[in-house]
Amino acid sequence: MSVFLARDTALRIVHARGRALRLFGLLRAFFERFALTLLIVVSAGLLVLSKADLKLVRTVEEMVADGMAPVMGLVREPVVAAQRLATRLGRFLAVYEENARLREENRRLLEWRAKAVRLAVQNRGLREMLAMPEPETAVRRTVARIIADSGGPFVQTRLIDAGGRRGVREGMAVIDERGLVGRVVHVGEASARVLLLTDFNSRIPVVVAGSRDRALLVGDNTPRPKLRFLPLSPGLRIGDRVLTSGADGLLPPGLPVGEITAVGEQGIVVTPFVDWRRLDEVAVLDYRPVVPPPAEGLVAGRREVEHAAGGDAGHPVAAVER
Repeated sequence: MSVFLARDTALRIVHARGRALRLFGLLRAFFERFALTLLIVVSAGLLVLSKADLKLVRTVEEMVADGMAPVMGLVREPVVAAQRLATRLGRFLAVYEENARLREENRRLLEWRAKAVRLAVQNRGLREMLAMPEPETAVRRTVARIIADSGGPFVQTRLIDAGGRRGVREGMAVIDERGLVGRVVHVGEASARVLLLTDFNSRIPVVVAGSRDRALLVGDNTPRPKLRFLPLSPGLRIGDRVLTSGADGLLPPGLPVGEITAVGEQGIVVTPFVDWRRLDEVAVLDYRPVVPPPAEGLVAGRREVEHAAGGDAGHPVAAVER
């Protein structure tokens, strides 16, 4: 029984497939015969509709535009966001470059300002006589980089990567583009230790640019050292610049040190020009002070004066009456 049913089903499938093939053949023959005519009619209809100002066409266009508007808005948002981000990034890079340029210009201006103040002090105080020879200043600079910080509360020093091999000696002045940093206290072959002017052991002879008062800048392990050993009636005031006087014979005169920022019971406070937080590169000055005459020359000169006054080897000249 099942065999007859399977055979009957197979025959039905074969007949149905044959009818579908015949129908497909008829449709294919119809389209092949009338395809060209149908395409011409459709093209003519589309051409007429595109030329005619029909309300239906405008309505369809408006509906399509309304439907595509949200989609186009969603597509446009990422593009607009990317454009805004690119614009902000370009502005940030421009500001960064401008900041770097202004920093470099500010550094050069500070250097020129320090040189101008130094020349003004020299012209006003040290060159009172036109024939007075100019003392020899720093003839060489050794640029060094700070490689270590002491970090201690009682010792304020810095370690630089220049030592005896590069001509660094103890007592040399260390500066940056703003002013005096300190002096060299220990020298190795490839490194040296710099004692900052704020250290408790620092003593630097200075002069106040405004009043020409000489003093000693004494460090006290604070960011702002004090002035000591001033004249009885100093003429200084807040805002005056403090420069090295060169009285110790080790530091060049005229180096900018700081500015007087407070005068009171706590003393005369000086704020250094150096920015300790950004101290990275420094210069070590090879200063050659004026060499005094030898002691033998002074003794010989005294003997010549005594001989000119009438004394001899057995009868020295009597003391001059007061």
